Order: sequence, then structure tokens, then C-alpha cells
Amino acid sequence: MNYFGVYHSDYSRAGSARVDGGVCDAPCMTKGRMTLCADGIASEGGALAMARGRMRNRRALAASLECPADASPARLVLAAYRKWGEDYPRRIEGPVATCVMDSGADALVLTRDRMGEQPVFYVLRKTTTAFADHPDTLLKSNRLEPVADGDCLRELFGLGPARSPGRTYYRDMAMLEPGCALVIRENRARVDRYFDIEDAPHVEDAATTVSRVRALLEDAVADVAPLKPCVMLSGGLDSTALTALLRQRMDNVRSFSVDYLDNDRDFRPNAFRPEMDAPYVRLAVGALRTQHRFVTLDAQGLIRGLDRAMSLRGFPGMADIDSSLMLLSGEIARFDSHVVSGECGDEVFGGYPWFASDAPLDGFPWSGSLELRERLLRPEIRDKLRLSEYVRDTFDARKSRADPGAAFDQNERRLRTMQRLCFEYFMPNLQERAVRMCAGAGVEVLTPLCDDRLVTYVYNVPWDMKFMDGQEKGLFRAAVRDLLPDKLLRRKKSPYPKTCSPRFAELARHLASRLVSDREAPIFDFVDRKGVSEIAQSDLNPADTPWFGQLMAGPQLLGYLWQVNRWMAERGVTARA
Repeated sequence: MNYFGVYHSDYSRAGSARVDGGVCDAPCMTKGRMTLCADGIASEGGALAMARGRMRNRRALAASLECPADASPARLVLAAYRKWGEDYPRRIEGPVATCVMDSGADALVLTRDRMGEQPVFYVLRKTTTAFADHPDTLLKSNRLEPVADGDCLRELFGLGPARSPGRTYYRDMAMLEPGCALVIRENRARVDRYFDIEDAPHVEDAATTVSRVRALLEDAVADVAPLKPCVMLSGGLDSTALTALLRQRMDNVRSFSVDYLDNDRDFRPNAFRPEMDAPYVRLAVGALRTQHRFVTLDAQGLIRGLDRAMSLRGFPGMADIDSSLMLLSGEIARFDSHVVSGECGDEVFGGYPWFASDAPLDGFPWSGSLELRERLLRPEIRDKLRLSEYVRDTFDARKSRADPGAAFDQNERRLRTMQRLCFEYFMPNLQERAVRMCAGAGVEVLTPLCDDRLVTYVYNVPWDMKFMDGQEKGLFRAAVRDLLPDKLLRRKKSPYPKTCSPRFAELARHLASRLVSDREAPIFDFVDRKGVSEIAQSDLNPADTPWFGQLMAGPQLLGYLWQVNRWMAERGVTARA
């Protein structure tokens, strides 16, 4: 894990801030009631600081602070804190999490980056604050009791594998929201929002907007190009456009794509996945002249990878949708340490099917099948948790907060609301997946399409302009029109490829059988054993309508339940509905 910290805010009651070995792999430094474990810690007087990630404005910040040009990010964070105090997070740009612990001022400032690319978890207990980039680190530190209360279970089964902003599946563990800072001073804690995407009028015409988007895309790619990254190339619009932009800055670009054994035989098109990727990958490789590798996965490997994929997240996730990316990242790691992904393009530019639908916004469009989700629970737990009521109340509250108001017409208002909800629920789950699965292989994933400058600008572009030329992501297509062959430019949205293999469904069914027959399985404290058995004996058609997102159908549901059980068993999680 990358960092871990403990801060005691009441000196008179502070115990040792030291931590047991094995909690975090990074070097540790202790000063009285403060311990910080991270690479490249900055220390000065009674203060410690760290920075994790890529600081976009590092040179400009160094000049502003009159620091050496080669000053470490942690040193710059500490200098920024000395100059601007608790307001320093506004001056930090790029996907970087920071922390300053100052015993002299009795203060802690812990920040998460503007778009949430860097995970930050924390636990507040009386006078002690512990934080880390991974939930398992906090469990190992013994600063947390592994309890999932009723709301945790409602999140796990009503909204999972997504989570509400700031929530985790542990009762006492929170996750810092993007663009927020946890500030503790004199034993008083608060969360400040230092960055948000604000509604504003868009006054530029279509041609200017297209040019501006192109410039922002080029800036975002220019930021990552010095790392000489490879790319995940699916033949879809997002990854292909980023590859083309990167190709303008690099003589050679290595690209990777994922496919599945016998996919040409097993693939069945549906509304969510109309076409296979492979022909478009070959077209993109030929047009952009990348050094390409096809990575072919089999069903057995996907099943075997479920446990490790869950551990990399620290929570149940997207079953084989996670394990396949984990396996792809392992192959990438043989050649490169950084990879560009087109993740977040559909959230930012409106590529998902629910953006093109005229249906009223009366629920989370990516999280359906509430009847199925409720049917998984034991009757007495179902009556106590009332999943449908929880999901409806959660949706209504978040929708109200996301609504930009009557200044916009009905359709614009609906789509802006949906996009904000997508930023808060759907996108964070996919960001977590990308970061964790790649990091597990020692690869850092780079996502230029969630650059905060690009996202802030595009959010306020009217939706009729986002759907320029009557096509989803029309604005994005117009901005990269000169870079791609027309067939790639006009390709219909197709999500991350998942296996369509009947063998995978068979293996998922076998997993469920093992789970049902395990009399000690903790998941059955609240899940109905008979209900799981009935689902496992059903058709399990991988082309069925998903119960989450665009990819998670019956086989993935069984994989998810397997991960929930392993998460509970391995971490000693107690469910208290």
C-alpha cells in the first residue's frame, strides 16, 4: 500500500502513534503523536507532509513558493501549507492526494484530488484519526472494527458494487469525496469542499466549443506523454482518439487489447454490446501504427482471479469485469509501468445509453433489478433492510442535490442531473476498478478524459451540442474528426469487453454451488441460501439485461456474491442489520 497515517488530536490523551510492522509497505516517520508512512515524506519542525500522485502544476507551484525547481511534491505541499494554511488544497492541481500533520497548530489536513483518481479512506475515533489509500491497511492497523451495519448492507445489495459518495461497506470507515479536505483542528473535525463542478452558462458557439475541447484534450494528453505510457486500445472512440493524440507526441506507442478464448464463436450482439472489438482494434492499429498485443483470457483464469481482484479493491467489486482487467494489467506490466485508459469518456461526453433515453429520471439508470436484489435476502433481513425504500430515498436526496434548477429547460435539467449522479456513483466505481486492478500489477493507470479542466468545461456545454450531429458523444467526435478513419470515428458505443463464454457461466454456477453447500459461509447470515441456488440453476444467459451497468448479468451476480462472502470471511466482517 502507498500510505498510512495516524494523528492524535488531543495530546493529553494521546497514546503511541507508532504502528505495527506490516501495516504499510512504505517508509514510516513518527513525531510524537503523529505517524506518517509514505514515500518521500517532508518534515520540518513539528510538521509532516506527503503527496501521492502526479502534481500537474509542480513547476509553477515551486516558483510561486520560491522553492527549488526540483523540490519534491511533499516538500511543496508543506511549503504551500506554511504559506496558505488550510486553503492550500486549492493550489494543488492534478491527481494527487496530500496530507499535512502539524503538531504545533494541533491540525491535520488530508485531501483527495479534484476528480477522485486517488483513493483516501479514514477512520475517526475519539481523539485519533487514521487514514490510508486502501481499506485493508486500516483494518491491519487495528483502528477499525470490521462491522457492516444495516446501511452498509443496504449499500452492498441495493447499490453495489457502486457506493454512495463518502460511504464504504464498513460502519466506521469513510471515504473522502473528490475535491474535499478533511480538516481536524483542536480535536474538531470537518470536511471542506475545495473544488466542485459548478453550473454556468455556455456562451461559445459550436465551432469555438469544438476547438476548445480539442485543445483541452491535447493538454490532458500532453500531461501524461512524458511518462511514455502504453495504451489500452479497444477500437472504441475514447481509447482510439487518445492513442491518436499520444501518437502525435511519441514515435512509438505500445497498445494492448483484451479478448476471450473462442469469443468469435460465443459472442452474441445485444443492445449493450452490438459488436465485437477485434475488427476495430485491427483497424486502429493499422491506422495509428502502434505496436500491438492481443491478450486472450479464458474462463478459468477469470474465475481464479475473483478473490485477488476483490482483495485489490478491498471490497466486493465487478466480478470478472475486474479480474479480466487485473489479468490484462499483468500482461501490460511485462512491458510498461504506465498505461493510458479511455475511462470516464462516457461519463464526461454522454456515451451511455441512459443519456440518449427520453425516459424520466426516476432511479439510478445503471443500477436496476431491485426485485432481484431484494430476492437475494432472507425474508426477515429483507423486511428489516427495506432495500427499495433505501434506494429510492437515496436517489431522491442525491437527485435533489444534483438538480441545477429551473434556469435550464426540462431536458437540459434532466441530463445535467443525470450526469452529476453519474459522476457521483457510476464513474467512481469504474475509476476504483481501473486504479486498483492496474496497481495490483505494478502499473499506474492514466485517465486523461477525467482531467478536471476538461470535465469542468464540457459539463457546461449544452446537451444538444454534446449530441452534435445527432449522435452520442457528437462533440467529442467533432473534436477528433481529423485524427481517425471514419469507421472508427462513427463506431457505436460498446462497453469494456466481457466474456460471453458458456463455460464461464458454468464455472460461475459451480462457484455458487460451492457457496451454497458451505454451512459456515458468513454471507448466509443475511442472504437466502435457497434464492442463490435458484439463480444458479437458471439460464444464466450472459446476454441478459444487466443488473448493474452494461455488463453485469447473471454470471456476474454469482461472482459478486462469491466476492461478498470472501470479503466477509477473510476480514472477519460481522453483519449487524
